Amino acid sequence: MYYKHFVLIMGAILFTLPATAEDTKGKNYPDGHGGTVYFPQGDISFADELVSFTAGDPDAGAASERPEEVLNIPDYDSVQGTKYLSLGCGGVLVVAFTDNVLIDIAGPDLYIFEIGPNIEPTALAISPDGETWTRVGKIDGGKAEIDIAPYVPRGATYRYVKLVDMKQACGGYPGADIDAVGAIGSATKISLDSSVLFDTGKYELKDSATAALEEALAPIDNAPGVKLTVEGHTDNVGSDEDNQVLSENRAASVAAFLVEHGGFAADAVDTRAYGESRPIATNDTDEGRQKNRRVEITITSDPPERTDDEAAINILGIWETSEGLMELQQEGETVVGIYGGTAKIEGAFTSDTVFEGHWIEEQSDRSCDSTKQESTHWGKIRFEFETPARDTFTGTWSYCDDAPATTGWDGTRVL
Repeated sequence: MYYKHFVLIMGAILFTLPATAEDTKGKNYPDGHGGTVYFPQGDISFADELVSFTAGDPDAGAASERPEEVLNIPDYDSVQGTKYLSLGCGGVLVVAFTDNVLIDIAGPDLYIFEIGPNIEPTALAISPDGETWTRVGKIDGGKAEIDIAPYVPRGATYRYVKLVDMKQACGGYPGADIDAVGAIGSATKISLDSSVLFDTGKYELKDSATAALEEALAPIDNAPGVKLTVEGHTDNVGSDEDNQVLSENRAASVAAFLVEHGGFAADAVDTRAYGESRPIATNDTDEGRQKNRRVEITITSDPPERTDDEAAINILGIWETSEGLMELQQEGETVVGIYGGTAKIEGAFTSDTVFEGHWIEEQSDRSCDSTKQESTHWGKIRFEFETPARDTFTGTWSYCDDAPATTGWDGTRVL
C-alpha cells in the first residue's frame, strides 16, 4: 500500500493563513491511555500532511487502510476502535507539518500518540526537507515523549517525521497503532505565494506585496527573543544556479521589509535560500510550480542554551539482523551499539564499508579469560557492507580473541 499527496496552497489564497489565537492556545490532549499531554501551541502542533505510507507485511486489514487518520489532533475512538492507523509488521509512515515546524525546546519535543493494548517499538527519523534524514533511533513501546536535543544542532527546524515499525509484534494485531504525531516543540510557519510579492523572475517587492506582508506580520509577537527565519524557494524552471540566486534575493527582500517596516531587529531576522531543492508539489504542472514559488517565514524563540551547538549523538542506523535488531551510533571515532535487546557492540569503521569491533553479552556459550566492559562473554566481529550507504551487510564473528570466522551475522537496514 502506498499513499502520497502534497498539501495544496490554493491559487486564490495569497498565503497560508496564520493560525488563529484559538489554534495556538496551549491545550491538553488525551494520550490514549488515560492521561493527557500538554502542547503549548495547541491544535497547530500536529502533523497535518500525509507524505507516504507503506503498510507492513502482514498488515492489519482495514486498520492499515486509513493513513489519513494519523493527521491533525489525536482523536482515537476507543468505543468504535477507529481513528487510528496500524502500521503493520515493518510498515513505514512519513508525515509532515505544514503550518508549523518541529524545534528543540527544553524537555520533550515530539510526542507519538500510540494507542491500543500492545505498545510496539518504532524507529524514528526527522527531516527538514524529506530528503536528508536525522535518525533519532529506536523508540521503545510506551516511550512516547522524545527529546530531539541529543540528535540535532542548536536552532534547527524539522518538517518531516518518519516512523518505521520494528517488527516486534507481527501476530494478531501487527504493527504499532498511531493516532497522531505532535510537536511539543513547535514553531509557527507562514507561507507566502511569490506571485503576490514579486513579478516573474524579479526579487524587488511589488507595491501590492505590502498588504500581504502586513497581514502575515499581524499575529507575530515582536517580543524579546523572537526570531524570524525567511526562506526563499522557487520552481525548477531555469538553471539551478539562477534559481538559487533568485531565492536568495527574494528572501533578502522580505527580510529587509521585516526589519524596515515590521520593526524587527536585524539580528532577529535570518535568511535561507533553497532554490528549487525543496518543492512541496510537483513541478510538472503550472499549479504545482506556482505552489513551489514561495517565501516561508518561521517564527521561533531563542533555542535552549547548550555547551555545544552541534548534535551530541549521531545515530548511524538500525538494522534487522540474524542476532536481533541492532542500533549503531557514532561517538567521536568510536561506534557503539546494542543488539538483541541488551547485548552490546563497540568498534569502528575501518573503511566506508567495513566495521570491526567486539560483541559483548552477559552470558554466552563460552567464557573468556579477559573482560570487555566487565564481562567475560565477548568476541570479535567484522561486518562488510555492500555499499557506503551501509544498507545491507554480511558478518563474521568469534569468541574471545579468536579471529572472526563464524558466518551468519547478516543484516538489512530498517532505518
